[in-house]
Amino acid sequence: MSDEDHGRDQASMQIHSGQVSVGDMLSNRGTFEIPKYQRNYAWDDSQVVSFLKDLDLCRAGREGKKRRHHFFGSIVTAAAPVANSTRQNNELIDGQQRLATFMMLMVQLKQAMLQLAIEAKAAGNEPLQTFLTTKAGIIADRYEAFRDTINMTVVPVPRIRMSLPDQPFFDALLRGANPPATRKSHTLLAAAFGMIGQHLGSIVNAIADATDKAAALEIIMQVVEQDWTVIHMAANERKDAYMLFQVLNDRGLSLTEGELLRASTLEAIEPVAPANVMEAVEKDWDDILSGRELEVRKGLQWVYASQVGDWPGRSTLLADLTRNLFPPLAAEAALTREQGDEVARSVASLRHDFSILSDIMGGEWPLPAHQAIRAWDKDRLRLLVVHLRQVDCLPLLIAASTLTPQRFSDIVQALERFCFRYSIMVDGPPLEAIAIYNRHAVDIRRAPDDYRPGALIQDLSDLVARLAPDEVFKQRLEALHYPRSESRKPLKYFLTTLEHYVRWFDDGAQGRPDCRDRTRVVDFENSTIEHIYPEHAAQPDQALEPYLDSLGNLTILGPEDNDAAGDKSFADKKRYLAPSHSLLNRQIADEAGWTVDVLLRRQERLVEMGLKVFRP
Repeated sequence: MSDEDHGRDQASMQIHSGQVSVGDMLSNRGTFEIPKYQRNYAWDDSQVVSFLKDLDLCRAGREGKKRRHHFFGSIVTAAAPVANSTRQNNELIDGQQRLATFMMLMVQLKQAMLQLAIEAKAAGNEPLQTFLTTKAGIIADRYEAFRDTINMTVVPVPRIRMSLPDQPFFDALLRGANPPATRKSHTLLAAAFGMIGQHLGSIVNAIADATDKAAALEIIMQVVEQDWTVIHMAANERKDAYMLFQVLNDRGLSLTEGELLRASTLEAIEPVAPANVMEAVEKDWDDILSGRELEVRKGLQWVYASQVGDWPGRSTLLADLTRNLFPPLAAEAALTREQGDEVARSVASLRHDFSILSDIMGGEWPLPAHQAIRAWDKDRLRLLVVHLRQVDCLPLLIAASTLTPQRFSDIVQALERFCFRYSIMVDGPPLEAIAIYNRHAVDIRRAPDDYRPGALIQDLSDLVARLAPDEVFKQRLEALHYPRSESRKPLKYFLTTLEHYVRWFDDGAQGRPDCRDRTRVVDFENSTIEHIYPEHAAQPDQALEPYLDSLGNLTILGPEDNDAAGDKSFADKKRYLAPSHSLLNRQIADEAGWTVDVLLRRQERLVEMGLKVFRP
């Protein structure tokens, strides 16, 4: 969609907005209904504690005769008329967590007032009892239920109707029952309701006089009705509300497209899908949105790029996801059974990709065990994603997980060597590399059985030749040194990786870089960089001092050997280097002494190895 088209869409949206108090929102704006397949209640203890702190700050302001305003952000709704009804019904697109928590506060406030009224009656304080029961009745009438007229019958309708799995539990909770929690959202609702009740109880119990207790509860009611505000953005059409949602999300308000996709897919297939399909799709969405250390918005972008070959627009992400990942929904028409099955398969595919992505981002090998794949192969993936933090290639890795384990490993190794050279050392333009990654992701998905990594390797090699050529890369390698104030990971990665290819290099470096011993893995996390000529030499060598932090004077040792070698002389360090599992260290130990010439010769050798090893 062009910016001009986007602007026209926004201009044509019918949105009514205004800042209103929470009390007005809940009592005068009709009823609010969470789409039955939208996400469930998700506030945890920390968010409820923050909510109660906001309450205390505003309460303290009123007690000090200085009202304190608190803005709770925006509430986005779409008009959802009810046939033969007199009420304004709002479909709640964004704001469920806040409105549900507001409602729980008002119900707990009512309960606290009724409990205090019982105590006032027992004490013979009839005026206070009357005041409290009247105020409790006002809360019930204004906030808990709307008296609607449907087909000439007046019926109470909940002011807030939660999503399908939460509504019966929420309703029972507000009625004072103790319903069993059968899902995480129920546990969170019960915890929030209990925390709010306990907090109000602690406020009341800290006051001795009954009238002062009632006054404290009255202040809380005033805070909600007058001092707390939201901006209610009400759209006439759901599509306009979704577009508004997208614009707000683009401005950094952390809304979740995944939740809207969940609701729209489930609502679309419900009329045509059997119960087992509905259950499977709900479970797939629960897995996708479960928050396994993976930001859903970024995950959707990576999966989209993996399947489509391009990035979705920042301000059109929701529309792009719908159009390209769930084509039957784009027509905004009732689905056939076949289309419903297609949507269900698309959700299952998305869940599978998210599972693969979660494994990869955690540095875990995403494919089943295979005799050709060793710990070394798996470690290369971990180094690429976790330690080198290369995320632009994630769409390609997701797609490559559909290949055989050996071909997946070949792609990982090519990416690892390419990314270190192109992205980390030379800082090549990322968009050039991303275009290659995404194009090959689509090629893999189109025909995984026919795909060969050679095509990717050739494209990456061509890009290296253009934008990260040997002369530039060589300069960057020669400048590698022991950093005093920045990350040492690139240097450590370079040295540990050369260790895996030293035998191939010494044998003539023919063909593609090849690790000759895949049974051994260098412990990247625990290995340390060691100065061969020590940092604090007992007998300083003025010739070597200028080269202390240079590449030729550095090697890798395990933490125990590093501590033991410490600031010892080269002659003493040789007894740690000679028996090392590292061939590079054994080669250092073969030197008769450690001089400037030896150091520079070693540095030249390491740079030459780097030029041979770090190519796709």
